[in-house]
Amino acid sequence: MYKKLIVALSVCIVTGEACAQSSVMLSGIIDGGLSFTNGVGTTDKNQWGYGQANLVVSRIIISGVEDLGGGTSALFKLESGFLPGMGKMTNMGEPASQGSILFDRGAWVGLKQDNLGTLSLGHHYTPFIEVLYRSDASGFEDFGSTANTAFQTRTGFNGFQYSWANNSVKYQSPTFYGLSGSVLNSFGGGAGDFQNEREVSAALYYTLGPVSLNAGYIDGNDPTGLTDATVARAYAVFLGYTGGTFKASLSLENFKDPAIGSNQFYYSLGGRWDITPAFRLVTDYTYLADRQNSERNGCLFKLGAHYLLSKSTDLYLEGGLTRNNSLGTLGVASTAPASPGINQRSVVTGMVHYF
Repeated sequence: MYKKLIVALSVCIVTGEACAQSSVMLSGIIDGGLSFTNGVGTTDKNQWGYGQANLVVSRIIISGVEDLGGGTSALFKLESGFLPGMGKMTNMGEPASQGSILFDRGAWVGLKQDNLGTLSLGHHYTPFIEVLYRSDASGFEDFGSTANTAFQTRTGFNGFQYSWANNSVKYQSPTFYGLSGSVLNSFGGGAGDFQNEREVSAALYYTLGPVSLNAGYIDGNDPTGLTDATVARAYAVFLGYTGGTFKASLSLENFKDPAIGSNQFYYSLGGRWDITPAFRLVTDYTYLADRQNSERNGCLFKLGAHYLLSKSTDLYLEGGLTRNNSLGTLGVASTAPASPGINQRSVVTGMVHYF
């Protein structure tokens, strides 16, 4: 997705033998704009603000690859989120009192073999969240998309814990006849207790022409480490279609917390239409059905327009609304759920630049 700028090219010291070539790349995203939301807080107030991450979290990415020969490469990636309006790190949603997390969106090293796949170790995106990111036709934006399903659940995980796994080992397979997959295990590190803070996740992708069928799963124990109880279990299934100028996705996501018995289903329909090479429309409709209490049900609708000044610069205007039952908390922005029973209307505008 990212347009990469190679800032350090292959360096090879010739000593009479062939040596491996390596490169380091700097890339990233910056999103800045304005936002207006009606239905904020328990008093249902209006809020104007600077859009720190209207559609996507700004980030700096440093990645590298070294060709070891024979179809084998060494890889690494460091990814840090930041808030452009304040110049500070996103810190993976943790308060400053919890310490500073520099590479909150990824820090791993690994080996890739063309015929066998990639094995990496470190701080990873979970296969579960990657399924949502890769499959959502509306773009998996922070505004009115399937990102809301991971960040607005009633489980023992927050959205950040669904998205990233610490102390983890991850395997990504190559693609065979349109089928590929990945699996991750996160080690909690508790002495004498393999289950403490343990997290597992997996994904499968299948593509046949313009049609795709993708699925993801995640299972996580108490992230506080105080118990070994499973507090988050979720799966997602996406059916997608990609045409020349149109992309659509139909999905089902289910989130459970076995410790408290919560059970939420999200049904989503997303679309993207490239009317011209420079002008794009995106839309999403999501319905939340809470199997414990239907008064927590709600729905979300989003429509957005994008004008691409170039392949790297995107001007956007998007609007969304939610309708909640008396206890529903579905919000338009993924990381900002509404107060119980409050309906929201929101508009965001700004610019995203990829570098």
